[in-house]
Amino acid sequence: MLEAEEHRETVELLGGLGIFKGLPLETLERIARRCSVRTVPERTLLFRKGDPCHGLYVVVQGRVRIYRANRDGKEQVVHEQGPGQALAEVPLFDGGPCPASARAEEETRLLFLPRHEFEELYRAEPAIATAVIRDLGRRLRGAVRLIEKISLRDVPSRVGLTLLEFAEAAAADAPSWSQEGLRAVPPFSPEGESSPPDRSLPFRLPRTQGELAEALATTRESVARALRTLREEGLIEQEGARVRIPDPDALESRCWGM
Repeated sequence: MLEAEEHRETVELLGGLGIFKGLPLETLERIARRCSVRTVPERTLLFRKGDPCHGLYVVVQGRVRIYRANRDGKEQVVHEQGPGQALAEVPLFDGGPCPASARAEEETRLLFLPRHEFEELYRAEPAIATAVIRDLGRRLRGAVRLIEKISLRDVPSRVGLTLLEFAEAAAADAPSWSQEGLRAVPPFSPEGESSPPDRSLPFRLPRTQGELAEALATTRESVARALRTLREEGLIEQEGARVRIPDPDALESRCWGM
């Protein structure tokens, strides 16, 4: 049983998940009462590809890598989940084995909802089924985008599309960079007339070059060269982990060869 404060935080966390979004407060509270919380150390393996699904995990704090590994141990990163994101939804719904492995990349706090508890809630709350279907559609679109990126021959194009995804995800949190040495477009012209809106997208890279390489089925060196190419073409501005895309449309056109 969760403590009162932890219960409140759990309700808020569940309400932000795609699979539970839009559910009434009383439903979220019923779900929260069936959850438990635990903290695992860095490099903890949560489950392996092929394992039976025991329940739904939600990252409260930390970071979890979802990946697949071949016989030689080479990993292909499927995606990484951070705070407020869930793991193992698909096998939770279809009853099959876990399609990939999951490992905590740092000390991670997790919310856990046992599978049998979820099944009882699913049958009792039709609204949960509707929310689940919507979330699965969103994830399917993400999988299609990943396939499209990896199918591109040009590594700079793969990297460019990934940067666009990072930028769009961070747009709400980082609307502009008007300091720390990065060029900003002034809101008004010298004459006082309004200038065209600044459509540039600034953000901080959420992954290292090595992690990008794993996700895009290439090498770290290739990612570094791709970033340099995009900088030389004027499609991105970069200072360490800070990146700015001056013209998102131009970068997208370059990536798709338009």
